[in-house]
Amino acid sequence: MKIIDLSLVIESGMPTCGTPWHQTVKVEHMGTIDTVGRNTHSILLGSHTGTHMDAPYHFIETGHTIETTPLETLCGAISVVDFTRFKSGSVVKLEDVKQIQVTERMLFRFDWFKKWKTPEYYNSFPYFDEDAVDYLIKGGIKLMAMDTPSPDYGGNIQSKEDSPNHKALLKKDVVIVEYLNNTDQIDLTKKHTLVALPLKIKGSDGSPSRVILFEE
Repeated sequence: MKIIDLSLVIESGMPTCGTPWHQTVKVEHMGTIDTVGRNTHSILLGSHTGTHMDAPYHFIETGHTIETTPLETLCGAISVVDFTRFKSGSVVKLEDVKQIQVTERMLFRFDWFKKWKTPEYYNSFPYFDEDAVDYLIKGGIKLMAMDTPSPDYGGNIQSKEDSPNHKALLKKDVVIVEYLNNTDQIDLTKKHTLVALPLKIKGSDGSPSRVILFEE
């Protein structure tokens, strides 16, 4: 069985969502073998750094926090959807998701991770319209994973509501996993099992996560 690592590397200075309040990532030596006989590091990062998972509390004030997310939702069979035809700035619409089978866990592959560390990564990623997300929710999706930064529109048009897809998904306790890596290694003809594990952080709205895929 093949194991595919879908996680980005966490490193100092790595890109974040670009807002002024988001923590800059710092990974620094605390001790070294030369100074204290061992290597240790301090790690400073935000809850939505790199490959990560959103809990309902991210947008829903009364929503549950990351440490209470059921492991049964985070581990198990997952369907992989090839959406690589959607390019920069394109929208996944209702008619697009109606052509696929909705399952409990779904990974949407755009191969957008290839734009990582470029300006385009945040500025023009493909996203879902609200009707498409509503269809997935009604179809019974419990975990929505993608190799883009968000299921929502990433621009700054004031007429658009802030993150409506996040709110709709999290209100229904659908786990969101974003910033996946290496999705081009997935063989779409095979069956897959997901293991997506966040750090067990009390009271947090999300967490960086190690996400791997077992491919039969």
